[in-house]
Amino acid sequence: MDKSLVGLETIQAESRKPSERVDPTSASEFYCSLNQEPVIGCELGRVAASRGIVPVYSLVGGIQVEYGIGAGQPIVKLKSGRGIEHRAVYTGTGVLLFHWVQEGKTQAWRCDSSMRDPQIIQPVEATDTDGSQTLTFTLQESMPAAGLLRRRWEGMFLAPAIHVDVPMGRDIWIFLIRSPWFPLKPSVSKPLLSIAHDQSIANASINIDPTGGLTATVSNTGTSFKKVSLVMSRRVGEFVSEEVIGEVGSGTGNLSWRPIMRSFDLCFAMSSSMSMGELAGVAQGLGAQFSSGFFGPGSLIGDYILCDGPRTGYSFLLRGDLGLLRHEEDSTQASLAW
Repeated sequence: MDKSLVGLETIQAESRKPSERVDPTSASEFYCSLNQEPVIGCELGRVAASRGIVPVYSLVGGIQVEYGIGAGQPIVKLKSGRGIEHRAVYTGTGVLLFHWVQEGKTQAWRCDSSMRDPQIIQPVEATDTDGSQTLTFTLQESMPAAGLLRRRWEGMFLAPAIHVDVPMGRDIWIFLIRSPWFPLKPSVSKPLLSIAHDQSIANASINIDPTGGLTATVSNTGTSFKKVSLVMSRRVGEFVSEEVIGEVGSGTGNLSWRPIMRSFDLCFAMSSSMSMGELAGVAQGLGAQFSSGFFGPGSLIGDYILCDGPRTGYSFLLRGDLGLLRHEEDSTQASLAW
């Protein structure tokens, strides 16, 4: 299937791995003419689109895709020389599920697309003199995307989406993968976590940092806990990733946490599914790192978080290590809003 990337853009991003400070990274740059196939070797890159037409990464052959922002509203155009005989068009929260399924005696990797709370929308249709057809979709402002990938390419992406229902299994899916465009404000349900075992007590006092992060004072008294860890747990769908913010062996320690911030605005077009290699190309452009494999991408280097934001579920855990895989734990729900 043909791949195309349209839009004259310099692609950049700022990213960090879990447990690291925000560190702007150098990014690959490329320039592609509008509606032109990319130069061989140019990457999807790391996206920082600001205005006008923003990058489009398409895995759909024969369809020209354009994406822009007008009056604060996302606008997507699909153009085809042979027409798009669609039965219906839906919009809502698109779901990309990446998972392994059992096929006989072996496991196979799959990507499944679906939509939460779909609503029917009517595109503006136009036909040119040469017979080509254009469908234009104008969407309402919505929340940023969320995504989590585990080492074996298991995980989920959530993003505003358009589903064009086309006969003969030729459906078109458009995902608007956009990072938060507003400051994130963290909150926690209870600011004090406490665990105890025998005569040992450990506490964590969590405070909101005015700059958008969290700070915590963690204490560990007694000898029962070999160490005490403060952990940030993220959930996207059924997939969970834990980030160890810090550990305290004994006494008191001061820890801090900040959201994973990236900057991107990408229109991603695909059919109902894609291969692991195609996912790896998109994920690498959005900041993921993975090893090389013999017949495709290797394992991800650590869990990959698309970006922090309101679509992701959060909880803080205070975990006391008792040895022999035993521990005591207290937790609180957290959120990131605007």
